Amino acid sequence: MHKKLLYSLFIIIICSTIFSFFYIVNSFTSSLDADTPCAFCNQQIVRQQKFYEDDLVIALCTHKPIVPSHFLVIPKRHVERLEMLSSEEISRIHQVIGKVNQASQQVFQTSSYFIHQKNGREVGQSVPHVHFHLIAKPTGDDSHLKFLINMIMAHLKSPMSLEELQNITEKMKVSIDPSIL
Repeated sequence: MHKKLLYSLFIIIICSTIFSFFYIVNSFTSSLDADTPCAFCNQQIVRQQKFYEDDLVIALCTHKPIVPSHFLVIPKRHVERLEMLSSEEISRIHQVIGKVNQASQQVFQTSSYFIHQKNGREVGQSVPHVHFHLIAKPTGDDSHLKFLINMIMAHLKSPMSLEELQNITEKMKVSIDPSIL
């Protein structure tokens, strides 16, 4: 019991430190990029990272993944905050998250995932366009410390190469089921 309490306290301290770090980094980079156009509205970026698209939603590989099965689901329409989405967009995003999860299970043998979404620069939203991070992990991968370290390293490392992005997007394109809507 004592070990579990210490472990939990350690994880809480690490998480607090990491989120403080991300808040400071995102605040700094957001203020530098205040006049930069939206990355998710940049068609060159979307073309390089996209593996799914319909009339309302796009699914992308992230260029700095925490784990190989780290994806983004975004509305096609430029919308900065969750509450600005239409009910149809919200419903479709939910459906596409399910499709991406199923494809991730096939490509990366994942079984569990979490979804992360921020609204506003003050909470660390780095791109002013609604986006949902789907981060999936394989069965049995319950290493929280390794995951937290990967979160830090993802922000510090260089983006994936175009070749790496193309490799993952092609695998996901083949695996995503277009009939699930």
